Amino acid sequence: MKAFFQSRSLRERLLLLVFALIGLGWWAPSSLGRFAFLRRELTELRTESETQQLWFSRRSEIEARANAAAKTVDPTKTLDASQAYAELTRMASGLSAEIGSQRTQQSGQFALNNVQVTIRKADMAGLLQFNTQLAARAPYLGIEQCVISADRANPGMQSAVFRIYSIEALPAAK
Repeated sequence: MKAFFQSRSLRERLLLLVFALIGLGWWAPSSLGRFAFLRRELTELRTESETQQLWFSRRSEIEARANAAAKTVDPTKTLDASQAYAELTRMASGLSAEIGSQRTQQSGQFALNNVQVTIRKADMAGLLQFNTQLAARAPYLGIEQCVISADRANPGMQSAVFRIYSIEALPAAK
């Protein structure tokens, strides 16, 4: 390669050098971007691994706390998906509320039902009353997430989106 390069005229050498620099300029940012992406991925993987190791190291403590919490739950007070829907409809009466579709996750002896409730153009007293009624049903019915925003047309009114969960005790497997 060296003999090929030195056998060229000065003009050809400069052109080869310029083309090599253009190629390097084109290739380097892409390679550096992939390298940075790989570094970020490795850092995230390391962090996730450390988090999982922490959870695994506390497994017995977490299981003990979960079993203790399960003993305090009264299965007769838990709500299945339809009961939760009916209860939320009752609590939201008088408010312009939309209750979305439900999603259920089952694990072991419990099921967690999630539903989204959207309340539009309500005064703060109505939202607080809804929240108070939800708090009275804790831990069987509770707020997972809540977003409240002021209504632009009427500053005295608010709109709220609640993600609400209900706990259902599943019958024991036979």
